[in-house]
Amino acid sequence: MRIFCPTIVLILSILSICTHAAPVNQNLDSRENLPAWIQGEVDNPAFFTQKDRQAYAKKLWGVKPGAKLQVAGSHNFAIYSLTGYGLRFKSSSLIMKVFNAVDNAAIGEAKALRAVGDLVASGTVSALGSKPAIIMKKKAGQPLQETEAYKNAREVVREMMRNQTFTLMCDKMAIVATKKYVLHGDNHPSHSNTLVTLDGNTVKSVELVDYGPPKTYFLNKSVTKAEVCVYCGCEYPSTKRHLWEQEFPYVSPPSSPIKSPKLGM
Repeated sequence: MRIFCPTIVLILSILSICTHAAPVNQNLDSRENLPAWIQGEVDNPAFFTQKDRQAYAKKLWGVKPGAKLQVAGSHNFAIYSLTGYGLRFKSSSLIMKVFNAVDNAAIGEAKALRAVGDLVASGTVSALGSKPAIIMKKKAGQPLQETEAYKNAREVVREMMRNQTFTLMCDKMAIVATKKYVLHGDNHPSHSNTLVTLDGNTVKSVELVDYGPPKTYFLNKSVTKAEVCVYCGCEYPSTKRHLWEQEFPYVSPPSSPIKSPKLGM
C-alpha cells in the first residue's frame, strides 16, 4: 500500500503535537487541573526578585535556639522553639525553621511568609553552623488527632470534628488567598500543618502553618473567596474530605472508655 508524502507529514505533525503538549497541572489532591487564578508554586524562581534572593544574606543576631520541635523534613534541617530573639517579640511567640541550604524552596517559603505577614526575620544562625533560617510567628493550637478530646471521642464524634476542621480550614484558606494572594494547599486536616483550637468536642478555629512547597501557590489578584471555597470543597466537606484522606489517611487513635463530657459518647 502506498502512502503519499503529505499523509506522512500530517501523521508526524500530529504525533509531534501530542508529544510536546504541555503537562497538566495538578491541584491540592492531585486529581484536578489547576484553575487559572493560580500562578504557580512558591519555589518557582520566576517569582523571585533580587530582594527575595538575598533573604538569607544577613546574620541573625541574638538568636537563642530552644528545644527542637521537629526533626528534619523534606525541605528543612529542623524546627526549634526560641529562648531569645531581639526586643520586639516574646521568644515564646516565635519559632524558627532551619534549612540545609539556600535553595528555591527556602527562598520561596520566606517570600510566602512575608506575603501573609508571618515572617519575622530570615538569615543565617551562627549557633547552628551558619545555617539559613526563618523566624516566624508561632500559631496557636495543635493537630486535631493529637488533642485529648479527639482521642477520647467515639468515631461518630471524630467524624464530626474532622468535618468541622475541614470546613474551617477551607474558610481560612480562602481568607488568606483573597487577602494575601497565597494559597496554602498542604493543609489536609490530618496534617500537622492545620492546627485546631477546641471548645470541648467543637472545633472553634484553625490556623495554617508551613508555607513552603509543595502545594503552596502564588495567586492572581482577581481570585475570589467563592472560587477558593469551591476549589477546596467547603460546600461538600464530608465528600471532599474523604477524597483528601485517600491521599493523607488519618491514623485514628484507639477509642477511650471515657465518655465525651458534651455529647455523652
